[in-house]
Amino acid sequence: MTTEIVEYRDTISGAEVKLSLADVKRLFCPKATDQEAVMFIELCKYQGLNPFVRDAYLLKYSADQPASMVVGKDSFTKRAEAHPQFAGMVAGVIVQVDGSEPVYRKGSLVLDGEKLVGGWGEVHRHDRTIPVEIPVTLGEYNTNRSSWQKMPATMIRKVALVQALREAFPNTFAGLYDSAEMGVELPDEGKPVAATLGPATVSFVSPPAPTEPPAETETPQEPEGDDGDKDESREPQAVEEEIAGPFCTEHGVSYKQRTSEKSGNTRWCHQKPDNSWCVYDESQMELATV
Repeated sequence: MTTEIVEYRDTISGAEVKLSLADVKRLFCPKATDQEAVMFIELCKYQGLNPFVRDAYLLKYSADQPASMVVGKDSFTKRAEAHPQFAGMVAGVIVQVDGSEPVYRKGSLVLDGEKLVGGWGEVHRHDRTIPVEIPVTLGEYNTNRSSWQKMPATMIRKVALVQALREAFPNTFAGLYDSAEMGVELPDEGKPVAATLGPATVSFVSPPAPTEPPAETETPQEPEGDDGDKDESREPQAVEEEIAGPFCTEHGVSYKQRTSEKSGNTRWCHQKPDNSWCVYDESQMELATV
């Protein structure tokens, strides 16, 4: 089984996934035993989980402790939304003030003076008249470490939601647990996962944020007027600003047509941050700064 490759498809994207025992131990959990790696592969295959896109994790921090197989919260919500009977979900926190009645609040907002005591999740199905409602107690899951210490409201809300999803869709989420339920921390999900599989390298990286392209350039028009007037040291006196022209790579803006009040000549230029002018030299096809 060490080199045997198991092939299946991601149930959400339909992408083909190939895993072997050696891949799991090399890429995801070096401390896992062969048995733990095989069980992880079988779980991923049965549920159509793709560990390369962080659908599932195999975590083991010590050789003398058993490995934990956990699923990311997004894997629960994506698979729930793909189910034909899914009709919506909502989740939140349970807070209390000075021993008063607990307040069920959507989201994870906890105000000053309030005590966070738990979380709740509610899942609706088209084929059921009664929704699944799950409240959970903070003390059962709070480890006071890492994410639980920094954002306990978000964590307990997540626990309640995945439990409600699992109870609402037992066939879809049988045997799947979130890391918050298991008391383990997931690796940093903001970093890319890169792995070499045979001759090729597979890398999963979040795409960069789109950037606005520079303004489209236009072919500059030959300025009209006295060709002998080449004194670019004076600040151009603009009468009116016309359409955008060539792009100035030095300053990152487009030139605009401006007509000098004194000479009547039309030039491509733009004002620099220091209020001096940068003029486009059409005869030499380069920038002339003033």
